[in-house]
Amino acid sequence: MTDTWTKKSPSGKNVVFEINGDRDAGFVYSAKMDGRDIVQTSGSLEEPTREQVEACFAECVSDK
Repeated sequence: MTDTWTKKSPSGKNVVFEINGDRDAGFVYSAKMDGRDIVQTSGSLEEPTREQVEACFAECVSDK
């Protein structure tokens, strides 16, 4: 399963969020801004919601 979506950061830049994985292997979620990975977290067997992923990276994307 792959879920990708784009939102504007507080600084007005586009941020691409992505969730990959399944409940057997676990989920990896990441955020990309300005064409580079800024953070990636993995290991959860529970599928995160879009809101949880955005909250996880909120501090990172607000400073850039």
